[in-house]
Amino acid sequence: MNKKTVVKIKDSVDIFLSNEHYLMVYYMNSRQRKSFRANEEMVHLLETIDGEKTVEEIEFIMSEKWSVDSECTNQIMDKLQENRIITEVVSQQNILPEKLIKRYTRQINYFSEFLGSELEGIAAQRKLMDSNIIIFGCGAVGGNIAMQLVMAGVGHIILLDYDRNEPSDVSRHMYFRKQYIGMNKVDSLKAELMRINSATDVRCIVECMKPETDVVELIRSADFVVNTLDEPYIGYTASKISRICVKYKIPHYIAGGFDAHLASTGELIIPYVTPCVECYTTHFREVLKDWKPKKHPVERRYTEIGGLASMSLFSSSYACIEIIKYIAGLVQMEDSYKIRGEFLFHDMSLTYLNVKKNPECPICGRGVKDES
Repeated sequence: MNKKTVVKIKDSVDIFLSNEHYLMVYYMNSRQRKSFRANEEMVHLLETIDGEKTVEEIEFIMSEKWSVDSECTNQIMDKLQENRIITEVVSQQNILPEKLIKRYTRQINYFSEFLGSELEGIAAQRKLMDSNIIIFGCGAVGGNIAMQLVMAGVGHIILLDYDRNEPSDVSRHMYFRKQYIGMNKVDSLKAELMRINSATDVRCIVECMKPETDVVELIRSADFVVNTLDEPYIGYTASKISRICVKYKIPHYIAGGFDAHLASTGELIIPYVTPCVECYTTHFREVLKDWKPKKHPVERRYTEIGGLASMSLFSSSYACIEIIKYIAGLVQMEDSYKIRGEFLFHDMSLTYLNVKKNPECPICGRGVKDES
């Protein structure tokens, strides 16, 4: 550790002594606990680390006051840093201006626990702010995702939807306002995003997704794609968008909240890492091979299905956690990303589907045709 570095105990770490022999460390963000055998000198060292002293100053105090040599002090401090108990104090850096660090301080605190240092947490926040995200569909789930991503600091968003706000949207759209009735959803959503952060770059596209709609270049301009379009139906839009994303290796999220799956978590698709849309299609084709659909008495059923704003918010919030985790580089949080889950209203249960990546998939597996 550099002698001139100022260090502190991480803001997200709580430390207490148990039975005068064990140091108990509680990581507040991840809810993890660790214990270390401790002596009196180690307790004095932690008392000396106050976020103002340099490593060199701490070594001097430990040597003069407690007769602990510098090498021993440095070894313990390296161990504390390795276990993410202490971190360097970032006084000057070029990653983010001080005012933005203050604005996103709680997120940076959260990121740094999983990434190690406060500096890495700031770098993760910078990744969010530099990211360019396209959101196809600006209804209840798509709109909520957009709002939460802008709150998190995403700096560039493209909104695509052709629909207009209706009075019934009051029960599902978190960005609903009476004066927005009759407005294009993308325009009213943009107005709300600018309320959250006026520095956000928001581009609106009023367009309906059709078979002939060319979105290749639009998708290629993005770092991440979110699809919540359920017209003409979610299966079609998911397949169209995902095939392009996989081809150009663009991560994307097929969000939940559509039709009968109002509180579905949706699924994060990382090309050639997680199952793609075609893998999901193959899965459903197999598990539903004996199922026969019945004609529904409501002709325009997609406009009649009920639900709660909180259910859509559940879907969008779950999606945002996965999206932020991926963009910010918090892959250490889990060994793998979750497969689509279904939240059931009647008993508050959440179950995940058993979807595996198909090695013979024509989109993401060995079945991909060589176009070279």
